[in-house]
Amino acid sequence: MRRITVPLGLFLLMLLPSFAATLTAPASWLDGTAWAVKVTPDAAAMKKGEKVFDDVIMFNGGMVAMSECVKAGFKPSSYTTQKNGEGWSFSTEQVSEKEGKSVWCGDILEGKIKGAMTATKKDGTILKYGFEGTKGTKGGK
Repeated sequence: MRRITVPLGLFLLMLLPSFAATLTAPASWLDGTAWAVKVTPDAAAMKKGEKVFDDVIMFNGGMVAMSECVKAGFKPSSYTTQKNGEGWSFSTEQVSEKEGKSVWCGDILEGKIKGAMTATKKDGTILKYGFEGTKGTKGGK
């Protein structure tokens, strides 16, 4: 009995990394893609003067950048992905010396992206936004 359980146990341990990879993929599966999104502030952020804007989320080389956020000094950042039902989710945190930090979390399914972004300004003000769009660089929803 001992002969069977040791090889079987080793075999199962060898399968574990490939099984885990099906649940959490390396960030690179998104590399080379761009997503046109419309970013919409919530009611509280709108009261503080924030406005709806179009952005492009670009994944490249294990990093993600948002076109409008780059203009505000946010640097590209690494991101993580995880299997989420039939689609995938991603998250990243970006920092700007001038503006503060932003955390982006989104879900991707069938060529569509939807999620939330929370910006924390240098003065501690927290602003919340939603975003959604489609794969490509034009026509955010």
